[in-house]
Amino acid sequence: MKNSNNISLRPYTAKYLVLLHTQAHPRALLFNGQHDFLAELDDDGFVVDDLVRAGTPCRPPRDLPLPEVVRDPMGPNGQLECYALG
Repeated sequence: MKNSNNISLRPYTAKYLVLLHTQAHPRALLFNGQHDFLAELDDDGFVVDDLVRAGTPCRPPRDLPLPEVVRDPMGPNGQLECYALG
C-alpha cells in the first residue's frame, strides 16, 4: 500500500490484534509482523469487532512486547486473546 507521496506504508500494517481483559478496563492492541507495538484502539465496538471477525485466533508470539505495553495487572480473572490479521 502506498500513500500519495509514493511511500510504502506496509511496515505499519497490523499483523496481530491482542485483546486484554484487565481489572482496569479492556484493551485492544495492534502489533506488526516484526512484533512492534503499533497502537491501542479505542473500543468503539465496530473496529475491534470487525478485526476479530477477520482475524484467526492464535497464541500470542513470544516476542510481543506485552510487559512493556501493558502496565495494568491482568489479575486472577484477566484474559488475553490474540488474533492473526491478514
